[in-house]
Amino acid sequence: MIVKPHRHPKECLFMKLLIVSKPVLTNQMEIMSYCFRYERAEEFLDPQPARMAEDLIRLPCLDLLHDVGLNGFTNGMPLFVPINKFTLLVPDVALTFSEPADKIIFLLCVDTEPEEMFLSCIRSLKEKGFRFAVEGVRDYDYMHPILELCDFIMISFKNNRDGLAEFDRATRRYPTHTFIATNVDSPQLFDRLKYSGFGYFEGTFYRVPVSKEQNALAPVKVNRIQLINIVREPDFSIEEVVGVVSRDPSLTISLLKLVNSPYLGLSQKVTGIQQAVALLGQVEVRKWVATATAGLLASDRPQEITRISLLRAKFAENLARHFEKALHSQALFLMGLFSVLDVILEMPMYNALKIVSVTDTIHEALVYRDGEYMPILNLITSYEAADWIEVKRIVTLNNLNVADVFKAYIDAVQWYDTLVSQALDFEGEEGA
Repeated sequence: MIVKPHRHPKECLFMKLLIVSKPVLTNQMEIMSYCFRYERAEEFLDPQPARMAEDLIRLPCLDLLHDVGLNGFTNGMPLFVPINKFTLLVPDVALTFSEPADKIIFLLCVDTEPEEMFLSCIRSLKEKGFRFAVEGVRDYDYMHPILELCDFIMISFKNNRDGLAEFDRATRRYPTHTFIATNVDSPQLFDRLKYSGFGYFEGTFYRVPVSKEQNALAPVKVNRIQLINIVREPDFSIEEVVGVVSRDPSLTISLLKLVNSPYLGLSQKVTGIQQAVALLGQVEVRKWVATATAGLLASDRPQEITRISLLRAKFAENLARHFEKALHSQALFLMGLFSVLDVILEMPMYNALKIVSVTDTIHEALVYRDGEYMPILNLITSYEAADWIEVKRIVTLNNLNVADVFKAYIDAVQWYDTLVSQALDFEGEEGA
């Protein structure tokens, strides 16, 4: 697939940063927004006190958002952006963002004191349309002046047995605020909380592997899996691809969107499936099938599943050379793409991979969590969960450079942003 060039973040600013955007969902598993989770990684690099002091005033994640843009991180949805008390005092902090104010929700650090100099900055930014959230409140009485100005209150359920009691007390005091349960990392906990009054939920509950098959495989998914298996052949038949695509309106629309996109630059509009496949050729058809089927297979699952599938695929491909597996980059792309296949097909991974043809190495990683690809898969899943302790352990164990890991992730985000932009540009042309 042809992709547009993108901007590269300033290396000097982001070498010490690990960052990921995590989805915030409703109790109906619909995405409301995303939340930046990040950590500095100074211990992997030479300390630079001057730079660290500068970062206290201007957070690297704000510059990163400016350079990379909102779409890759959030599909254009609102983003909770951590902001410390020093950055809050910067007069032009609102100018950091090119996105509309209603897309940015400032997540205050818990050490932001309820002093007038901070409160006036919060009021000023709220007048411009920005919203505020706070997380990890330990003393509601002390933080009351700040809490009154917030729109969201986050309550973590990580090792917190009193989370519901805290929620009950807080809602009595702030009945108009929206509450977000964070670190909801199991379906069982989500089931307990989803009707309790929380507005939104953050955690890994929506992508827990399926251990018991729940439904028979829908015929439309069988059709799409058949297409995946066809293009896995070294010299596949274009006629077979045309036959499968022609039975699936969604695949047809996706194919014609790609071949008529401005990035291919064709002078005349293509309306036939066979012509589109022939114009793309085998290499580009394989790439299209890999990306298109990920979204279409997961069309009845939470939207984030598609995003995870594609980001994992590209992240794995980007990490290949750093694990000395550059020749395995395409296999690693498929491993990432199929790493949520059990969630998509609603069946155990072992059964899901009986339907899709993969190599023994991919099978070993996804089913048995073992083999030569497993360190890469572990790094990817730990990174997206913002499990920075495990990320650092894997980085150290495999003698990796943390800056390379960061760049591999950001490149995957920008690649995904390109896919989203292509779709939006085509839809815009169609509606014109």
